[in-house]
Amino acid sequence: MIWLLAVIGIPIAVVLMLFFSAADDFWQIITLKIDFSRLIDDLAHVLAIVIIGALVELYSLYMLFTHFL
Repeated sequence: MIWLLAVIGIPIAVVLMLFFSAADDFWQIITLKIDFSRLIDDLAHVLAIVIIGALVELYSLYMLFTHFL
């Protein structure tokens, strides 16, 4: 049961982390007040969150299938 909750909860947690980490940056992009180096740095953080989230999601799916099959 814990793996089923993990499979559902991990994408929600990743989206929430991305939203809260990038909320200020979205506003700076809209108002055109962001510099290029900060944009690249934030892109690296977003990619790291997405990659780590995808790896954790794949692991939890693997564990879900091995426990229920």
